[in-house]
Amino acid sequence: MDSQNLKQQSGYVVVVGGMNMDIFGMPSQKVIQRDSNIGKVGMAVGGVGQNIAQNLAHLEVPTHLITVYGDDYNGHLLAKSCEENHIMLDQAELVKGSRSSTYMYITDETGDMLVGVNDMAICEQITPEFLAKRLDFINNAAICLIDANISQEAIDWLGDNVTVPLFGDTVSVVKAPHFAHILGKMDTLKPNALEASLLSGVEITDTASAEKAAKVLLDTGMKNIYISLGADGILCANHEEMVHVPIFKTDIVNANGAGDCGMAAITWSHFLDPNRSLEETGKIAQAASSIALESTKSVPDITPELVNQKLATLTTSK
Repeated sequence: MDSQNLKQQSGYVVVVGGMNMDIFGMPSQKVIQRDSNIGKVGMAVGGVGQNIAQNLAHLEVPTHLITVYGDDYNGHLLAKSCEENHIMLDQAELVKGSRSSTYMYITDETGDMLVGVNDMAICEQITPEFLAKRLDFINNAAICLIDANISQEAIDWLGDNVTVPLFGDTVSVVKAPHFAHILGKMDTLKPNALEASLLSGVEITDTASAEKAAKVLLDTGMKNIYISLGADGILCANHEEMVHVPIFKTDIVNANGAGDCGMAAITWSHFLDPNRSLEETGKIAQAASSIALESTKSVPDITPELVNQKLATLTTSK
């Protein structure tokens, strides 16, 4: 991929979404209920919006995360992590007296989740009123990317008021309907097969049915859609063409975070060159997802050079 030097690239990307602290417990042996279990306990900065923003920053895109966080210990760690990863929080808000968004879960000895506790009430403060104070800044960005973890009311407001290209990450089947009212206002959406099935009303079972679902979603007025089909690659579609891009040869280490990395790569591709072809953007997304799958981290140490190296494997394998 030929890319411009971002030091010469003007503009920035705004990500509107969640940032949370993940706390996890992983017992070493079969779980003993209602007792202390020996194992590992860890913490990691997460949240779809933050993960995408961190990937974008690693790809050298000037990135502002519009979110909320508390003045508790976790909030301090979240802000420090953003600073270390060059994510700008100048448009975010520290909410005094509030708990930062936190997700705690415990797995069994095989790694399957037994129970989780979701404490993300602070995200309800990302309201239309909160966003209105930042509208001029958002509308001066190159792209506004929305994470479906924020409320449908907030997403509807963004759809009505944002004038720059809107990109969306559907997050999950439960959260994807948050985009239902503004599908026709989206520049780019990246759902997986289940989420695209829900939004389009077309059950996706193969590439052909994915193309039907893509057409339904494009008929709303949406400009571009990238439907992740897992091991079957990604369907890239706009009003002129549909292209299927297969997966890269990948030694999978960790499946967590590949979707966020792919969404960031699609955004990065458009940021560098809004006229880039569907197929090339699809390849960039698949290359980035492959890098994430081969990393032990939820957000890999991705760089433009690593993406280019991964893309080069396509030509060497032919």
